[in-house]
Amino acid sequence: MLSPGYVTILARNYLPRALMLADSLREHGSGNPLVVFLIDATADAELPEIAGVRWMRPADLDLPERTVLELAMSYDLVEFATAVKPLVLQALLREFEAVIYLDPDTYLTSPMVELGPALDDSSGVVLTPHYLEPVGRENPFSEGHLLHVGVYNLGFCAVNRKADAYLDWWWGHLRTECLHGPLDGLFTDQKWVDVGAVLFDASTLRHYGYNVSVANAHERPIAADDDGYFISTNGQRLRLFHFHAFDPLRPEDLYARHSTASGGVQGTTNEALNTLARDYARGLLAKQDAQGPKPAYLYATDTTGRAISRRMRHAYRSAVLEDPDGVPTPFVEAEAEAYARWRRGARSLAGRLMLSDLAKGVRCAVPEEYDTIKRRFPGLTKSLRGRYVENTGWWS
Repeated sequence: MLSPGYVTILARNYLPRALMLADSLREHGSGNPLVVFLIDATADAELPEIAGVRWMRPADLDLPERTVLELAMSYDLVEFATAVKPLVLQALLREFEAVIYLDPDTYLTSPMVELGPALDDSSGVVLTPHYLEPVGRENPFSEGHLLHVGVYNLGFCAVNRKADAYLDWWWGHLRTECLHGPLDGLFTDQKWVDVGAVLFDASTLRHYGYNVSVANAHERPIAADDDGYFISTNGQRLRLFHFHAFDPLRPEDLYARHSTASGGVQGTTNEALNTLARDYARGLLAKQDAQGPKPAYLYATDTTGRAISRRMRHAYRSAVLEDPDGVPTPFVEAEAEAYARWRRGARSLAGRLMLSDLAKGVRCAVPEEYDTIKRRFPGLTKSLRGRYVENTGWWS
């Protein structure tokens, strides 16, 4: 594999973490800069020159501006950032023979020397699963969690030009179905990859040093020597650590955001991991201080400053799917009045979507009681289903 491209995707408020990733690539990468795709950078936005960073924005994709605005309204920040991933990878594959995607909160600790051979031996796609071993019952993290979030952690993936058909297929779903929707079995881009990995014969990178996080640290205990960090159980070098939901003010409390899932476990007694976390926290706090206050997400509000709720976003998405050219955007001042009228009229649609989700939730939570109600009140349930569930479409 020739020198690969590296890319991350984020909004401007998450930039300090991407800059930490860029620094780690300067030390352990192939020499190419990190392409930072900012989902909320407009075509005319002035972006600073930063060593080791190259900017990319939605205007650089083969998408009409109107489609970009539809995505920005239909999805929340995380959904939007993950939806465009296959398009960003395809765009960079025109320049690089291989591209490595990395979440902005990942961090390299040594060169990823296994990726070249892994991609050469693949059908064009290399993925890392959350777990490489069965999870014992005594572990606070469960294999059952993968039924909700997917087998693979898409904080990392590597592709080459053989992946074009896979990326087309992936975008075909993410264009309208990149939702965090547990009731529909969706977790943004990840659950789709469970399907795509089979359809397109993706390769699994079974190296313990990639995409390590608190969720799989039980099978990948970290130690340190004069050459850096490694997995103590098998000697494989730590390549990539994923600081998911990391609080730099509490660097040794890596489990803080996972305390419920982990049975209340707070922090870790692994001193090598604590050292890595402290070093990362110091660097991240310095980047945050240098960048100043976090900018607001560009697509959090309409042009009048009104916050856009998740429910209204999904109502908009449903309306656009029904009438692609008939819905005004909240992000163009000339359409502000038209959008305000649409928004007032869309409250009933948003309500139907909420009731649809509620009906699905009740059916999942108390299936026997739900069936009893159906049997006792068939006319009522048929009317409610037709009015509030079926008319909103399966995607609601």
